Amino acid sequence: MDETLFYKWGGGIDPAFPEIVEAQDAYLVTADGDRLVDAAAGAAVANLGHSVPGVGSVAADQLSEVAYISTSHFAHEAPERLTDRLVEMTPDGLSAAFLVGSGSEANETAFKLARAYHHATGNPEKHAVIGRWQSYHGATLGALSASGNTSRRSLYSPQLNEWPHIPPAYPYRWPYEGSPQEQAIAAAGELETAILQVGPENVAAFVAEPVSGASIPAAHPDPAYYREIRRICDEYDVLFIADEVMTGFGRTGEPFAVDRYGVVPDMMSLGKGITAGYAPLAATMVSEGIARAFDADDGASFWHGHTFSANPVSSAIGCHVLEQYGPDVFETGRERGRALEAALEALVDHPMVGDFRRAGAMIGIEFVADRESKEPFDPSLSVGRRVYEEAMDRGVYTYPGSGSVDGHRGDHLMLAPPLTIGEEAIETIGRAVRESVEAVHHEVGGVVRADGG
Repeated sequence: MDETLFYKWGGGIDPAFPEIVEAQDAYLVTADGDRLVDAAAGAAVANLGHSVPGVGSVAADQLSEVAYISTSHFAHEAPERLTDRLVEMTPDGLSAAFLVGSGSEANETAFKLARAYHHATGNPEKHAVIGRWQSYHGATLGALSASGNTSRRSLYSPQLNEWPHIPPAYPYRWPYEGSPQEQAIAAAGELETAILQVGPENVAAFVAEPVSGASIPAAHPDPAYYREIRRICDEYDVLFIADEVMTGFGRTGEPFAVDRYGVVPDMMSLGKGITAGYAPLAATMVSEGIARAFDADDGASFWHGHTFSANPVSSAIGCHVLEQYGPDVFETGRERGRALEAALEALVDHPMVGDFRRAGAMIGIEFVADRESKEPFDPSLSVGRRVYEEAMDRGVYTYPGSGSVDGHRGDHLMLAPPLTIGEEAIETIGRAVRESVEAVHHEVGGVVRADGG
């Protein structure tokens, strides 16, 4: 999806962008009076919609009491309460949190913490973080170094760490043979190969989105994949970092995407749904073993922080939002995901749709010029963007993307509406996306492929 640019004096980011003046439930209202269904929850952020009750009063109360402290010198009950709730919600074994302001910061924290942990425990050479191609972990240089989204990396490649990458968890385009389980184990084996190539003594961590996000939306492997990943990480003393910035808090059907696989990471990056868009907040959850390494009497410490780490206002809002999540909300999200899949059923066999995948309330639709060969469209056709624009014309905001095949080729559309979205809005999304795909197919379908055929 296109990145936003600078705000300028006397104007907004881009005069072509619709100006949003109101947001209610699953709807955005523009200055022109258009009412759009938010089928992407912003950027998979507004998990609870745009009308969570009580947020304003919580923010006002906290602002009137304590708006800011330096957590290098002071404590406050709101971050403590938030951490307790996060420990309760996340998988058993994750027992501490480092609170920051964004998902990029949460992943940066995890990478630095992995290095610091190994240094503190007698493995000072361990430093590299292995990532996957077609992944995205944030906009900062460290996060981009681990990311495999080449379009986002290319301009800054001279500034990035030369960390290894392995192929993505992308069953639709896997070259491996055998059953889904056998393919998953073979794909996970790429991590062991990379560790041995770099040298286990040099590898600090492996980072992955348990269900892929914006780069390959909703792609997810057989559970055998992450069980094998966990085994490999344990064998070579490599920390497993689960990037749940986009997939956490019910987005993929379970509270967290790793819950689908029955594994527990050493660290988990959280963001987006942690406040459902009501305040900047993210967190790096860490295991008891990692936290204990910095409680030692020998003075080991983790020197890291940000000006707004554990901000009281964001933390208070986060506490309030986390109270809204529960079994009923997660079940509603699963139901809405199934309903949206049913509303889009006609696309499963559409000649322009190569893969249709769903994980909870996240759907990825991958477009191809040829279903049999899986040949993508020529990138110059901007197929994903065209479908997005057609859907906007029909009153539905979606999340387009490109580069899913190799970072350059491959068009897709992600749908990630609020977990609480109403049934009428689901029907509107289904109709708009079906019509949009058909309109674009009429224009470009099967005419020009990426090989020029």
